[in-house]
Amino acid sequence: MRTLRNTVSANEGLAALLWLLAAAGYLVAEAYAATALPGYRYAADYISTLGDPAVSPWAPLMNAAFAFQGVCFAVATTLFAAQAPRSRNRLWLLMFAVGNGIGNVLVALVHSGQGNPWHVIGAVLAIVGGNGAALAGSVLPGSTAYRVASIGLGTLGLLCLLMVGVGVGPVGLWERGSVYPIFAWQILTAVVLLRRQTGSASSIS
Repeated sequence: MRTLRNTVSANEGLAALLWLLAAAGYLVAEAYAATALPGYRYAADYISTLGDPAVSPWAPLMNAAFAFQGVCFAVATTLFAAQAPRSRNRLWLLMFAVGNGIGNVLVALVHSGQGNPWHVIGAVLAIVGGNGAALAGSVLPGSTAYRVASIGLGTLGLLCLLMVGVGVGPVGLWERGSVYPIFAWQILTAVVLLRRQTGSASSIS
């Protein structure tokens, strides 16, 4: 039993670390790229503009952040889901996580402003996948507060994406309203996992 608990704790700790690193890396890269682009406004401009090499001087940094977030999110969510009992929710969680990973990598590789539909497809996959993961993963840890927060974040993100889709302005504000809940969920889940890891280590000792 001690070996099993140590293994679970290590997987959860790694998942939490990946989620935190990805969120921090993305948000720092976005802030840096935004300050380097004259006239760029969070509320009015698309996030993907920061990854367009024809417009943004720090596009490589932003695209690296997109890809890093996608890979880390998919891997961390897989580690997280591996600790949960087999269920339909776990399958959905894994599918949404993979969708987020593929979507973010597509956004990093296919830039906005080129008229390529794969950029839009990637953005939709990333946003729906991330918020869908929050909804599907809401039942796994078993905490009522965590479930409510996860459902609230996932729902908020999808509603904001709908507002982007119907063209309600300001577009930058609604787009960030669809993306930032994903980061909030992965940070929240990382904290839950780290607290669980600490509790497990205490019980073993």
